[in-house]
Amino acid sequence: MLVDVANGSNDFKLFFKDATTSHYDAYKYLYNGNLEKTKVDLLTSLVNDLNNTKYELKKIFDSDISEIEIWKKIKDDPFYAGEFIKESTDTRWLKWKDREFFKVVTKKGNYFEIAMLNKVKTKTGPEYEKLLKEIPDIGERKLISQMQFCLPGFKIPCKKKGEYFIADQVWIKYDNRGRIQDMVVVDAKLSEGTALTSGQTAAKNQSGKGSLAYKPIDSKIKDETSNLDLPDEINQGILIEIKSFYKLFGDGNSNFVGLKKL
Repeated sequence: MLVDVANGSNDFKLFFKDATTSHYDAYKYLYNGNLEKTKVDLLTSLVNDLNNTKYELKKIFDSDISEIEIWKKIKDDPFYAGEFIKESTDTRWLKWKDREFFKVVTKKGNYFEIAMLNKVKTKTGPEYEKLLKEIPDIGERKLISQMQFCLPGFKIPCKKKGEYFIADQVWIKYDNRGRIQDMVVVDAKLSEGTALTSGQTAAKNQSGKGSLAYKPIDSKIKDETSNLDLPDEINQGILIEIKSFYKLFGDGNSNFVGLKKL
């Protein structure tokens, strides 16, 4: 493929000064995929990924150039991609789940999610202090992570993708008789700009308005902050009122920044 280097920017000309086959391949794939082909940072990013033989991107794009759209979405927001793929029914996206590229790129987001959970479990530090400020009764609540709930409009067993969502942190309040009153959902995001998935958005829109049904067959029996038994176990199908939904977010790396009610 011929590349019109002469009419490009200085950075574009410099990019092709000592170009390798991967440089031209990157331009070709972006061009054929109807993406911005003269954006040097995008070209450079693609060259680096093409040169990583473990990713096998050349083979993927040669087979189906539309796959480059998914590659770019993963690069643009790896944390969102990692969350989205848990709920997606799109077969093109699901193929990426087991690819080395996806595992490596989304690893940072997964690390942040786990790190935030481990910090709030101790009920100390700035992360928990921020939760306490925004949710004054959080000290009375029990914490359960990675809880699956049917989305509004779907009933148990809600097994199909798009029928349920996974909540990062669920803070459940019991009354003095051991009955569940409500829950507050806290979702960890790598940065403030990381969007909610469609499932998370549907769940968030229920806050203050209704309940969600617990999905799995296995019951929840332990509070993760104390490792003690819950006042009453949570069984499949139990409806829990969703009081509010929060985004706990970082700086795009591993550092906590803030908490926002959605």
